[in-house]
Amino acid sequence: MNSINVLTSTQLKCELYQNTNFPLLNKFLSDVSPMYPNFNTWLNFTFRRNLASGQRKIVLAHDGNHVIGAALLKQDNVESKICTFYVSPEHRSRGTGKELIDLAMETLDSADTFITVGSERKEELTPLLNSRGFEVVSEHPGLYRENSTEYVFSI
Repeated sequence: MNSINVLTSTQLKCELYQNTNFPLLNKFLSDVSPMYPNFNTWLNFTFRRNLASGQRKIVLAHDGNHVIGAALLKQDNVESKICTFYVSPEHRSRGTGKELIDLAMETLDSADTFITVGSERKEELTPLLNSRGFEVVSEHPGLYRENSTEYVFSI
């Protein structure tokens, strides 16, 4: 008798990457890019250029085949920041964001870690950020776009 395995194991993994395929990362983050002016230029030049020096880091959540979440980090003498945090819509509310932000915070390993969140995503991200010890410490209307407020969450 032949048997067919109908169970598929898609185990979530969050890992720190030193490099990645930037065109694919850019495509994955296409939902985020309209929220920040010149996002693609920032990602492909500023972020990428500082990756080799260790001032930028990439944490990816994946299932072995597909990227399902990304956290782009900045750490230098001035700041310890989660620059970009994104989980694909079909993988939200499954714990992916918790694992991703936990590894991002562990990687940055700073009591001064912060993240800015636009008004469009504030309601969605506040419960996760609060559960990890982040609180809103300031608001900046029009920081990146007119008619949008950027909220700074800090530990």
